[in-house]
Amino acid sequence: MEEHDVLLPLSFDIQATLIMLAYPSLVIAALISIFRVPHDRAGSKFWWSALVIVLPLIGAAAWFLFGAPPLRRRAKLQ
Repeated sequence: MEEHDVLLPLSFDIQATLIMLAYPSLVIAALISIFRVPHDRAGSKFWWSALVIVLPLIGAAAWFLFGAPPLRRRAKLQ
């Protein structure tokens, strides 16, 4: 007979696993996005990537909310 951990339900384990997979995926997606977008100012890629590396969750959220250009502008830059 198997013993089950009664302290944490299986759904908590699944949620924790999904969060642990989503966290580095968000950071990697932000870094890839930073280096794929041409920037107007010199050093902009450096500072955005430094922010994402030093403060991963806040930096990635800030990039996707404020730093990444909209798709229409991104098409004009390329």
